Amino acid sequence: MRPRQYWRGFWASWEVIVAAVLRKQEGRKWLSWINRQRQQYWWKGYQMQSRFEGGRLSVVQLLRRGVIVATHSVGYREIRPLLHGPHRIFAVTPPVRGP
Repeated sequence: MRPRQYWRGFWASWEVIVAAVLRKQEGRKWLSWINRQRQQYWWKGYQMQSRFEGGRLSVVQLLRRGVIVATHSVGYREIRPLLHGPHRIFAVTPPVRGP
C-alpha cells in the first residue's frame, strides 16, 4: 500500500510530479534534483492524458476531473480512494504439528 501522496504506479509523490509537469508546461527547465528521464516520462504521460478527451486540458483541469496526470494508462487513469482501510485483515494459520 502506498501513502496518499503517491499515485498508483509512481514512486514520486504527486506534488513532485505536478511541480515537474507545471515547470515544463511553463517552458522552464526540469527539476534539478530528479533525473530528466523520469520527468520526461511524466511529461509524455501528461501530454497523452491532456489529449485523451479531445481538447488539450491543463494539469489543473485533469486533477479536478480526478485523472492521474502523468500516467500512460488508458484504462486505469482515474484517482480512486481506497475502498477498504489501508490495513487489511489476514487469517493466520498456525503450523500443523505432526502426530
